[in-house]
Amino acid sequence: MGRMQRVTEGGSFLATIAWLAAALVSAGSAGCSLVVDSNANQCSSDTDCASFDGRPVCLSGICVTGVGPPGCFSGTKSTQMDYLNACTSSSYESYSNCDNIGYRCSNGMGSAKMPDTVAPMTGMVGSMVVPPDPSNLRTDLAPTDNGTPQMVWMYGSSDFGPLLKAVQPALSALAKPYRAVFQGSSSCNGVTSVFVPGGSVKMLDPKPAASGGNGNWAYYFDDQGRQTFCRIEPTTTTPEGRIPDIGVSNLYAKTCNTTYEPGTTVGDYLGPVVPFVLAVKKGSAQQAISAEAARLVFGNGGRPPAGIGMKDATPWTDYRNYYIRNSGAGSTVLTSYVIDVPKDKFWGIDRVTTDNLRDGLLAAPDSSTSAAIGILSIDFYDQNRGNLKALYLQSKDQKAGFLPDSQPTTFDKRNVRDGHYTLWGYVHLFAALDSNGGLMSPAAKALVLLLTVPQIEQKLLDKIIDASLTPQCAMQVSRTTEVGPFSIRQGTQCGCYFDARKTGRTDCQMCTTAEDCPGKHPCRYGYCEQNDNL
Repeated sequence: MGRMQRVTEGGSFLATIAWLAAALVSAGSAGCSLVVDSNANQCSSDTDCASFDGRPVCLSGICVTGVGPPGCFSGTKSTQMDYLNACTSSSYESYSNCDNIGYRCSNGMGSAKMPDTVAPMTGMVGSMVVPPDPSNLRTDLAPTDNGTPQMVWMYGSSDFGPLLKAVQPALSALAKPYRAVFQGSSSCNGVTSVFVPGGSVKMLDPKPAASGGNGNWAYYFDDQGRQTFCRIEPTTTTPEGRIPDIGVSNLYAKTCNTTYEPGTTVGDYLGPVVPFVLAVKKGSAQQAISAEAARLVFGNGGRPPAGIGMKDATPWTDYRNYYIRNSGAGSTVLTSYVIDVPKDKFWGIDRVTTDNLRDGLLAAPDSSTSAAIGILSIDFYDQNRGNLKALYLQSKDQKAGFLPDSQPTTFDKRNVRDGHYTLWGYVHLFAALDSNGGLMSPAAKALVLLLTVPQIEQKLLDKIIDASLTPQCAMQVSRTTEVGPFSIRQGTQCGCYFDARKTGRTDCQMCTTAEDCPGKHPCRYGYCEQNDNL
């Protein structure tokens, strides 16, 4: 058995230990431990550490427990693979493509090439449960200006509800309060509703699907967080419904249409980060999935062509048990980049809205062999962890799969924040600009400023964090394209406060002003944050 020995002296060896500890902290690996003896060059590879307990890995000649996966990267990150395979104390699960789907086996068996994706059969659209016909939208939802209710009209991604609920109290507290009224559709429809106002996308159409509308009632939240569905009556100037002040999306504009270029007539304002998970029933025996296995599921219906030596993606071999959204939804599009399946060629049943998708997945049979799998945004998943389970997602060329959080029981979004988890996007707020490049709508400006200022008001920040979204200030990495390469995030930081809010602990020093913080560390939300990357 391996032995642990406390280091009390040793000069250069202690310097190595100090360097290693600093490197692990910078990688977000608090809680790991060193397995050492008097020889500073314990190992040259992970296999040299096999005699020790705790699955140690070899870092700079030292066997270290509590971090992984085996063969992980411990240097300064410069490539996407460095981020994906960096050493971490987060839990991980390796998915063997060879054992599970017969792909790239080291013994030469199975297939060395993934099969081409196959277009699914047509008509994979599910039914939708529409709330009862609500009463007309009241005129007393917000203070009035010359008799006109002050509303923010919003349209787009149906994942937006939790963030809408979070931001409404801040809108109500403004000197000129607003009430945000939202109608869910898809991310790309949210983009189009602003880039092509009055075009093919019928914004805030009050008619249900049976009458030619999109079937989704608009809704709002009151200041106590109560959701109310409402019918929006047409006016003489907007006979088909209200034109939105803001289009909401989880995607960049060009992802939806290459001709959409923000900056001249439409502004693109980035809000919090929203991860997505491949979720199964809680009782499922499955723990992890690779990008290649997910490609086989959503690109081939879980069944490879005969004669290529690959296996079925058991238990996910019946598209009727795939819970997905359409090709304009952020969940589908972002997943398409991770697993390399065309966004309009996904196998599965379009569940029309995120609420329907969640409800259908919850109602699916729960057993160790459950064939149900769905793509769900984190804000909806986190509220249903008692009945659903996120799969560890192993991206292409990643040594192991990771959850958005460091552990199955935590909500810290560590792996999203440090670059181990790839399936996430920004909340995009699209709004029309005037001839001077400013926001055309005062209502849009009121909401956009709340969510995009460098230092968000603390009560609003708390609600964003509690809604399972990750404010940009808590991110260590950023990206500029859909599921693109990571880079170190530049700008204001709030990682210490985020950790304290989500985990109840942080190693950061508490403060009242910057004078309480060492060096040039700023004091934000009561903690000495790391220096901003500017």
